Amino acid sequence: MSGTLEHAHFLAWSRQAQACITHASKGTLIFVVGPSGAGKSTLRGHLEKTSYRTDDHSSKNQIPLISVLAANAESGYFSSKDFYSRLLDQAGDPFRRIGTIVGTQQEKMMTPEQLAFLGEEFWSSIRVSMTETRIRRAFEHLAKAVSVQAIFVDEAQSMCLTHVNRSPSDHLESLKILAERLGIIIFLFGTYDLLEIWNHSAQLNRRCRIIHLRRYDDAIKDDRDAFFAVLRMYSKSLKFEEPRTLDRHAKDILAWTLGVFGEVHGLFERAKLCALSQGRDVLHWRDMEAARYTPVQMQRLKHEIDAGEARIRGELTKGPSAVQRSQGNKRPGRRNPDRDPCGLES
Repeated sequence: MSGTLEHAHFLAWSRQAQACITHASKGTLIFVVGPSGAGKSTLRGHLEKTSYRTDDHSSKNQIPLISVLAANAESGYFSSKDFYSRLLDQAGDPFRRIGTIVGTQQEKMMTPEQLAFLGEEFWSSIRVSMTETRIRRAFEHLAKAVSVQAIFVDEAQSMCLTHVNRSPSDHLESLKILAERLGIIIFLFGTYDLLEIWNHSAQLNRRCRIIHLRRYDDAIKDDRDAFFAVLRMYSKSLKFEEPRTLDRHAKDILAWTLGVFGEVHGLFERAKLCALSQGRDVLHWRDMEAARYTPVQMQRLKHEIDAGEARIRGELTKGPSAVQRSQGNKRPGRRNPDRDPCGLES
């Protein structure tokens, strides 16, 4: 199937997001969390089309938006300097040009104070040689000039992968301050790992909201009925040898995917490859059986979902520790004085 799959849970998430967009206080951080494949990217794309705009050709009734990826830019670690550089780039970064911003479109939208700060020559190399603080200040000025109202951060769980001298919560505090200074709302889209930095402090909790993209639970009748209804929609676009295959095996598919439609889509994609590898463009049920996860893969998927849902319910106070790398001795070959017992203790 192509396009947005507006199933029952998706419609509920859209309403929650719209309520936050319309009524949440400026400076609020919205956590959009769920298992991998739950629909975070789909919801983000839907909100970009319906409530926000990212270019000059969108509706004037929509709100200016910047959407950025929280990438692991430094040896697998999250880099806040790279993050703010990406934000600057999405805002139209005039500092990539040689010289100042005189004569650019951004100049027309800036106040004399902003031009005095941003028009200095050294800004021409900001993304290479300037500090994170200067890059952030440049973004703040530019965001105000172009009237940014919201920021979407995709793959936000990457902020939990930090160097040993940085705490993941530092990045969240930084975003909170950014949202308050600009008077905007920031949406953080991520897997359950993002909850590593949620509930960090009472002050942050006051500024945070959560939209939980939960799975369809086999133990809840309404969830089962809604899941089976969407499977019937899938059956219209898939070529099965027997038309009612999905109806007969709906419970199996729910069990194999744990009610996550991203996993359902992945199951169908793998089944299609199984059929095509045998010279068929029609699916058999045995293709679905061959495409299902192994027991070890199912165990991993279930563990991640169970742990994430428990954290949402407040049953787990802490997530897994952030990935950190030991710095080791600064002087190679030198032993730590307390490494081995010595003297009378040996």
